[in-house]
Amino acid sequence: MTAPADASAASTDRRPHLSPRRRRAAVGGTLIAAFGGFASFNVLLSAMPAYAVRSGAGPSGAGSLTAVLMTATLGVQPFTPVLFARLGRRLSLALSGVLLALPCLALPAVSTLTALTGLAVVRGLGFGIFVVAGVTFTAELFPSEERGRAIGWYGAVVGVAGVLGAPAGIALARQEAYALTFALAAGSAALVLAGSLGLPRGPGPDRAAGPRAGRARTLRGTSMSLRPMAGLLVVEIASTTAYGVVFTFLPLTTSAAPEALFAAQASTVLFRLVAGRFIDRHGGRRILAPAVAATVLGTAAGAASHQQAVLLAGAVLFGAGFGATQSATLVLIMQTAGDTPAGLALAGVAWNIAFDAGTGAGSLVGGPLLSLGGPSALFPVTAAVLAVCLLVERWRARPPRPVHSGT
Repeated sequence: MTAPADASAASTDRRPHLSPRRRRAAVGGTLIAAFGGFASFNVLLSAMPAYAVRSGAGPSGAGSLTAVLMTATLGVQPFTPVLFARLGRRLSLALSGVLLALPCLALPAVSTLTALTGLAVVRGLGFGIFVVAGVTFTAELFPSEERGRAIGWYGAVVGVAGVLGAPAGIALARQEAYALTFALAAGSAALVLAGSLGLPRGPGPDRAAGPRAGRARTLRGTSMSLRPMAGLLVVEIASTTAYGVVFTFLPLTTSAAPEALFAAQASTVLFRLVAGRFIDRHGGRRILAPAVAATVLGTAAGAASHQQAVLLAGAVLFGAGFGATQSATLVLIMQTAGDTPAGLALAGVAWNIAFDAGTGAGSLVGGPLLSLGGPSALFPVTAAVLAVCLLVERWRARPPRPVHSGT
């Protein structure tokens, strides 16, 4: 794990100090990589459930593939700061692209659940490096007062990748054009390699320093640094659990899934941008509660699998709330961690672990729940969990009441 934010002052500041031209190249490279990596991820996230079901795995097996991918993603993320320090920003991002692309080339040759699971592990390792790199490197390139808009633009590019990738994956899977699906995913992942060329060649941010004898102290400090952001991380996990449920199982419950997922992703793009500007002006706290409430309502609308108008309206609401929630939680967690290289690295790892843990949990738990109760149970229960987590976070965030002593 990275060093805690309050221990970073003694470390060397390894933020990239770039000329305007190099800064533009770095920003452009990060955004190109973000588009390619998430386009590849969304194409397969949408197509693999149907491919797994066709292979005889059933809904639970389809969900387990996404869960395995996210488990591998979670496993590698705590080690990414060490990787960035050893390989540097450019090589770290390029490595993630290779790990995302190579399994796509092997997928046409396999169909058993065991082989698909193995390839999902490799993709998960690449995705874990990729998502932490994208968030951390983007945050490093902008001062704190511009970070909401920067995260908004990054999130918008991610959303565009979803707008194009998710419906394309569903449509190709329904035509059983899996060879084309896997080729598209591999080509998209190759953009991560192209984007990495825009990043600085030098070393990345310092990894957690200190002798082995100080490891316990460092872990205690990291735990203390994570404690203030615990409520925000719970909300992030719950919101991405809803994301995992919606994007994994909506294609299995309604024929309107391509249109609904397109509407959700398009709404996410717009509201990542809107939320970013709002956050820079007014702060993330003021947008968090309404954003989560919109996500709750949009998730519950997934139960209306045979009412296309309700489903599409809910998808738009889900996308708007989810996009704003992602920007708000990320900026608030970065503010909590501190505006230092170690603090930003800690925030990037923690937020991405929360994102991926939620996505994996939704994919894993959603399958049995769908089998037992159908969409009328799956989506409302997921929405209720998210609503409870928001209430808990707001309770934790309340300032303590002043104590009035009697005279």
